[in-house]
Amino acid sequence: MTTLATNNNPLQHLQDKAVRAHNWTSFSPDVRGKQMINDYGEELTADIEELQKDENVSSESIADYKSRYERFFSSYLSAKSNCFSAMITGPAKFNTRKHGKANRSEQKHYEIFREWRTRAKKAIVRKAQPAKTFVSELDRYKAELAGMQANHIKMKEGNKIIVKAKKEGKDISQLLINTYGVAPHMVDWCMKFGFGLTNNNANMKRVEQRIKEMEVKESRRNENPITKYLFEGGEFLVNYEVDRIQIFFDTRPTSEELTAWKAKGLNTYNWSPSVKAWQRKITPNALWHIKQMFEKITKA
Repeated sequence: MTTLATNNNPLQHLQDKAVRAHNWTSFSPDVRGKQMINDYGEELTADIEELQKDENVSSESIADYKSRYERFFSSYLSAKSNCFSAMITGPAKFNTRKHGKANRSEQKHYEIFREWRTRAKKAIVRKAQPAKTFVSELDRYKAELAGMQANHIKMKEGNKIIVKAKKEGKDISQLLINTYGVAPHMVDWCMKFGFGLTNNNANMKRVEQRIKEMEVKESRRNENPITKYLFEGGEFLVNYEVDRIQIFFDTRPTSEELTAWKAKGLNTYNWSPSVKAWQRKITPNALWHIKQMFEKITKA
Protein backbone atom coordinates (compact mmCIF):
# COMPACT_ATOMS: atom_id res chain seq x y z
CA MET A 1 0.00 0.00 0.00
CA THR A 2 1.47 3.36 -1.02
CA THR A 3 1.22 6.44 1.15
CA LEU A 4 -0.29 9.63 -0.23
CA ALA A 5 1.58 12.85 0.44
CA THR A 6 -0.33 14.95 2.96
CA ASN A 7 -0.95 17.76 0.50
CA ASN A 8 -2.26 15.29 -2.09
CA ASN A 9 -4.71 13.45 0.15
CA PRO A 10 -8.27 14.74 -0.42
CA LEU A 11 -9.29 13.46 3.04
CA GLN A 12 -6.42 14.96 5.02
CA HIS A 13 -8.75 17.46 6.72
CA LEU A 14 -10.55 14.52 8.37
CA GLN A 15 -7.45 12.99 9.95
CA ASP A 16 -8.17 14.28 13.49
CA LYS A 17 -11.65 12.81 13.26
CA ALA A 18 -10.23 9.49 12.04
CA VAL A 19 -7.84 9.40 15.00
CA ARG A 20 -10.69 10.07 17.44
CA ALA A 21 -12.68 7.27 15.78
CA HIS A 22 -10.03 4.81 17.07
CA ASN A 23 -9.58 6.24 20.57
CA TRP A 24 -11.64 3.51 22.23
CA THR A 25 -10.76 0.59 19.96
CA SER A 26 -6.99 0.81 19.53
CA PHE A 27 -3.86 1.29 21.59
CA SER A 28 -2.44 3.27 18.65
CA PRO A 29 -5.28 5.54 17.45
CA ASP A 30 -2.84 7.92 15.73
CA VAL A 31 -1.40 5.15 13.58
CA ARG A 32 -4.79 3.58 12.83
CA GLY A 33 -6.38 6.95 12.05
CA LYS A 34 -3.58 8.03 9.71
CA GLN A 35 -3.66 4.66 7.94
CA MET A 36 -7.43 4.92 7.48
CA ILE A 37 -7.10 8.41 5.97
CA ASN A 38 -4.39 7.14 3.65
CA ASP A 39 -6.38 4.07 2.52
CA TYR A 40 -9.64 5.91 1.83
CA GLY A 41 -7.77 8.91 0.42
CA GLU A 42 -6.13 6.58 -2.09
CA GLU A 43 -9.50 5.11 -2.97
CA LEU A 44 -11.09 8.53 -3.52
CA THR A 45 -8.11 9.68 -5.60
CA ALA A 46 -8.35 6.53 -7.74
CA ASP A 47 -12.10 7.06 -8.19
CA ILE A 48 -11.56 10.64 -9.34
CA GLU A 49 -8.81 9.60 -11.77
CA GLU A 50 -11.09 6.87 -13.16
CA LEU A 51 -13.93 9.33 -13.72
CA GLN A 52 -11.59 11.88 -15.31
CA LYS A 53 -10.63 9.32 -17.96
CA ASP A 54 -14.18 9.52 -19.32
CA GLU A 55 -14.27 12.69 -21.43
CA ASN A 56 -18.06 12.87 -21.07
CA VAL A 57 -17.94 13.22 -17.28
CA SER A 58 -18.00 16.88 -16.24
CA SER A 59 -15.78 18.46 -13.60
CA GLU A 60 -18.95 19.46 -11.73
CA SER A 61 -20.02 15.81 -11.46
CA ILE A 62 -16.58 14.84 -10.16
CA ALA A 63 -16.60 17.68 -7.61
CA ASP A 64 -20.07 16.60 -6.47
CA TYR A 65 -18.88 12.98 -6.12
CA LYS A 66 -15.85 14.08 -4.06
CA SER A 67 -18.05 16.18 -1.76
CA ARG A 68 -20.52 13.35 -1.20
CA TYR A 69 -17.75 10.81 -0.66
CA GLU A 70 -16.31 13.02 2.07
CA ARG A 71 -19.74 13.38 3.67
CA PHE A 72 -20.43 9.64 3.73
CA PHE A 73 -16.91 8.90 4.99
CA SER A 74 -17.28 11.51 7.73
CA SER A 75 -20.60 9.99 8.85
CA TYR A 76 -18.94 6.58 8.97
CA LEU A 77 -16.15 7.99 11.16
CA SER A 78 -18.73 9.52 13.50
CA ALA A 79 -20.41 6.15 13.93
CA LYS A 80 -17.06 4.44 14.40
CA SER A 81 -16.05 6.87 17.16
CA ASN A 82 -18.93 5.51 19.30
CA CYS A 83 -17.43 2.00 19.27
CA PHE A 84 -15.17 0.79 22.08
CA SER A 85 -13.21 -2.26 23.13
CA ALA A 86 -12.94 -3.94 26.54
CA MET A 87 -9.18 -4.04 26.00
CA ILE A 88 -9.16 -0.22 26.09
CA THR A 89 -11.94 0.64 28.54
CA GLY A 90 -11.32 -2.29 30.86
CA PRO A 91 -13.90 -5.01 31.59
CA ALA A 92 -15.44 -3.10 34.49
CA LYS A 93 -16.54 -0.22 32.27
CA PHE A 94 -17.57 -2.36 29.31
CA ASN A 95 -21.28 -2.01 28.50
CA THR A 96 -22.14 -5.02 26.33
CA ARG A 97 -25.55 -3.69 25.27
CA LYS A 98 -24.23 -0.26 24.34
CA HIS A 99 -21.27 -1.88 22.58
CA GLY A 100 -23.56 -4.02 20.42
CA LYS A 101 -25.73 -1.06 19.47
CA ALA A 102 -22.69 1.03 18.51
CA ASN A 103 -21.21 -1.79 16.43
CA ARG A 104 -24.47 -2.25 14.51
CA SER A 105 -24.62 1.48 13.83
CA GLU A 106 -21.04 1.50 12.57
CA GLN A 107 -21.71 -1.47 10.30
CA LYS A 108 -24.86 0.16 8.91
CA HIS A 109 -23.01 3.41 8.14
CA TYR A 110 -20.22 1.45 6.48
CA GLU A 111 -22.64 -0.51 4.28
CA ILE A 112 -24.53 2.65 3.29
CA PHE A 113 -21.23 4.33 2.42
CA ARG A 114 -20.02 1.44 0.26
CA GLU A 115 -23.37 0.93 -1.44
CA TRP A 116 -23.55 4.64 -2.28
CA ARG A 117 -20.01 4.62 -3.75
CA THR A 118 -20.79 1.72 -6.11
CA ARG A 119 -24.09 3.23 -7.27
CA ALA A 120 -22.76 6.80 -7.54
CA LYS A 121 -19.83 5.96 -9.82
CA LYS A 122 -22.05 3.98 -12.18
CA ALA A 123 -24.68 6.73 -12.18
CA ILE A 124 -22.15 9.46 -13.04
CA VAL A 125 -20.79 7.50 -16.01
CA ARG A 126 -24.28 6.51 -17.17
CA LYS A 127 -25.66 10.05 -17.04
CA ALA A 128 -22.63 11.42 -18.88
CA GLN A 129 -23.00 9.21 -21.94
CA PRO A 130 -24.26 10.87 -25.14
CA ALA A 131 -27.94 10.37 -25.79
CA LYS A 132 -28.86 7.68 -28.30
CA THR A 133 -32.33 6.45 -27.45
CA PHE A 134 -34.16 9.76 -27.90
CA VAL A 135 -32.47 10.76 -31.16
CA SER A 136 -32.93 7.34 -32.75
CA GLU A 137 -36.62 7.43 -31.82
CA LEU A 138 -37.03 10.80 -33.58
CA ASP A 139 -35.21 9.48 -36.65
CA ARG A 140 -37.42 6.42 -36.63
CA TYR A 141 -40.58 8.55 -36.70
CA LYS A 142 -39.18 10.69 -39.52
CA ALA A 143 -38.37 7.58 -41.53
CA GLU A 144 -41.85 6.21 -40.82
CA LEU A 145 -43.45 9.45 -42.04
CA ALA A 146 -41.32 9.46 -45.20
CA GLY A 147 -42.42 5.89 -45.93
CA MET A 148 -46.07 6.76 -45.31
CA GLN A 149 -45.86 9.79 -47.60
CA ALA A 150 -44.20 7.78 -50.38
CA ASN A 151 -46.82 5.05 -50.02
CA HIS A 152 -49.61 7.64 -50.07
CA ILE A 153 -48.32 9.10 -53.35
CA LYS A 154 -48.01 5.60 -54.80
CA MET A 155 -51.60 4.76 -53.83
CA LYS A 156 -52.90 8.00 -55.40
CA GLU A 157 -51.10 7.12 -58.62
CA GLY A 158 -52.54 3.61 -58.36
CA ASN A 159 -56.07 5.01 -58.11
CA LYS A 160 -55.50 7.00 -61.31
CA ILE A 161 -54.31 3.85 -63.06
CA ILE A 162 -57.36 1.92 -61.83
CA VAL A 163 -59.78 4.62 -63.06
CA LYS A 164 -58.06 4.69 -66.47
CA ALA A 165 -58.00 0.88 -66.75
CA LYS A 166 -61.71 0.64 -65.94
CA LYS A 167 -62.51 3.18 -68.66
CA GLU A 168 -60.37 1.34 -71.21
CA GLY A 169 -61.41 -2.12 -70.05
CA LYS A 170 -57.85 -3.23 -69.37
CA ASP A 171 -56.86 -6.06 -67.01
CA ILE A 172 -54.23 -4.74 -64.59
CA SER A 173 -54.39 -7.61 -62.10
CA GLN A 174 -50.68 -8.46 -62.36
CA LEU A 175 -49.72 -4.79 -62.04
CA LEU A 176 -51.72 -4.48 -58.81
CA ILE A 177 -50.22 -7.70 -57.46
CA ASN A 178 -46.59 -7.13 -58.45
CA THR A 179 -46.26 -3.33 -58.10
CA TYR A 180 -48.77 -2.49 -55.38
CA GLY A 181 -48.66 -5.66 -53.33
CA VAL A 182 -52.38 -6.38 -53.61
CA ALA A 183 -53.26 -9.94 -52.61
CA PRO A 184 -54.74 -11.95 -55.54
CA HIS A 185 -58.07 -12.43 -53.78
CA MET A 186 -58.34 -8.64 -53.21
CA VAL A 187 -57.80 -7.58 -56.84
CA ASP A 188 -61.52 -7.42 -57.71
CA TRP A 189 -62.25 -5.41 -54.55
CA CYS A 190 -59.38 -3.02 -55.34
CA MET A 191 -60.57 -2.56 -58.93
CA LYS A 192 -64.04 -1.69 -57.63
CA PHE A 193 -63.15 0.67 -54.76
CA GLY A 194 -59.52 1.66 -55.34
CA PHE A 195 -57.01 2.36 -52.57
CA GLY A 196 -58.43 4.06 -49.48
CA LEU A 197 -56.60 7.26 -48.58
CA THR A 198 -58.55 8.54 -45.56
CA ASN A 199 -56.68 6.50 -42.97
CA ASN A 200 -53.38 7.47 -44.60
CA ASN A 201 -54.04 11.17 -43.98
CA ALA A 202 -55.05 10.59 -40.37
CA ASN A 203 -52.01 8.42 -39.67
CA MET A 204 -49.63 10.89 -41.31
CA LYS A 205 -51.05 13.76 -39.25
CA ARG A 206 -50.59 11.68 -36.08
CA VAL A 207 -46.93 10.98 -36.89
CA GLU A 208 -46.32 14.59 -37.95
CA GLN A 209 -47.67 15.80 -34.60
CA ARG A 210 -45.48 13.32 -32.76
CA ILE A 211 -42.41 14.56 -34.69
CA LYS A 212 -43.21 18.18 -33.79
CA GLU A 213 -43.46 17.27 -30.10
CA MET A 214 -40.18 15.38 -30.22
CA GLU A 215 -38.41 18.20 -32.07
CA VAL A 216 -39.45 20.60 -29.29
CA LYS A 217 -38.02 18.17 -26.76
CA GLU A 218 -34.83 17.77 -28.79
CA SER A 219 -34.45 21.55 -28.87
CA ARG A 220 -34.76 21.66 -25.11
CA ARG A 221 -32.37 18.73 -24.87
CA ASN A 222 -29.76 20.67 -26.86
CA GLU A 223 -30.25 23.84 -24.83
CA ASN A 224 -30.42 22.26 -21.38
CA PRO A 225 -30.40 18.44 -21.59
CA ILE A 226 -30.55 17.75 -17.86
CA THR A 227 -32.06 19.89 -15.12
CA LYS A 228 -31.07 18.70 -11.67
CA TYR A 229 -32.96 19.22 -8.41
CA LEU A 230 -31.00 18.10 -5.36
CA PHE A 231 -32.65 17.00 -2.13
CA GLU A 232 -31.30 15.37 1.00
CA GLY A 233 -30.53 11.79 0.02
CA GLY A 234 -30.83 12.03 -3.75
CA GLU A 235 -31.82 14.06 -6.80
CA PHE A 236 -34.52 14.67 -9.40
CA LEU A 237 -33.46 14.81 -13.05
CA VAL A 238 -35.54 16.28 -15.87
CA ASN A 239 -33.64 14.31 -18.48
CA TYR A 240 -34.52 15.26 -22.06
CA GLU A 241 -31.77 12.96 -23.32
CA VAL A 242 -33.92 9.94 -22.53
CA ASP A 243 -37.27 11.78 -22.40
CA ARG A 244 -37.77 10.89 -18.74
CA ILE A 245 -38.10 12.53 -15.36
CA GLN A 246 -35.95 10.44 -13.02
CA ILE A 247 -35.59 10.17 -9.26
CA PHE A 248 -32.30 8.78 -7.92
CA PHE A 249 -31.70 7.92 -4.28
CA ASP A 250 -28.18 7.81 -2.81
CA THR A 251 -29.10 4.68 -0.87
CA ARG A 252 -31.97 2.22 -1.09
CA PRO A 253 -35.04 3.61 0.74
CA THR A 254 -36.61 1.49 3.47
CA SER A 255 -40.19 0.26 3.03
CA GLU A 256 -41.35 3.00 5.40
CA GLU A 257 -39.51 5.67 3.41
CA LEU A 258 -40.96 4.37 0.14
CA THR A 259 -44.46 4.57 1.60
CA ALA A 260 -43.84 8.18 2.58
CA TRP A 261 -42.43 8.98 -0.86
CA LYS A 262 -45.40 7.40 -2.63
CA ALA A 263 -47.70 9.58 -0.56
CA LYS A 264 -45.80 12.57 -2.00
CA GLY A 265 -46.26 11.36 -5.58
CA LEU A 266 -43.75 8.57 -6.21
CA ASN A 267 -46.70 6.27 -6.97
CA THR A 268 -46.95 7.95 -10.41
CA TYR A 269 -43.42 6.75 -11.29
CA ASN A 270 -42.19 3.35 -12.43
CA TRP A 271 -39.08 1.64 -11.09
CA SER A 272 -36.41 0.97 -13.73
CA PRO A 273 -34.04 -1.84 -12.64
CA SER A 274 -31.58 -1.08 -15.46
CA VAL A 275 -31.29 2.62 -14.62
CA LYS A 276 -31.76 2.14 -10.85
CA ALA A 277 -34.21 5.03 -10.75
CA TRP A 278 -37.90 5.85 -10.48
CA GLN A 279 -38.98 7.52 -13.70
CA ARG A 280 -41.85 8.66 -15.91
CA LYS A 281 -42.19 10.17 -19.38
CA ILE A 282 -41.73 13.93 -19.74
CA THR A 283 -45.10 15.60 -20.29
CA PRO A 284 -46.43 19.04 -19.28
CA ASN A 285 -48.31 17.39 -16.43
CA ALA A 286 -45.23 15.47 -15.30
CA LEU A 287 -43.14 18.68 -15.28
CA TRP A 288 -45.74 20.43 -13.14
CA HIS A 289 -45.92 17.42 -10.83
CA ILE A 290 -42.15 17.19 -10.24
CA LYS A 291 -42.02 20.87 -9.25
CA GLN A 292 -44.87 20.35 -6.79
CA MET A 293 -43.20 17.24 -5.42
CA PHE A 294 -39.86 19.03 -5.01
CA GLU A 295 -41.51 21.90 -3.13
CA LYS A 296 -43.17 19.46 -0.72
CA ILE A 297 -39.86 17.74 0.01
CA THR A 298 -37.78 20.89 0.46
CA LYS A 299 -40.40 22.47 2.73
CA ALA A 300 -40.70 19.33 4.89
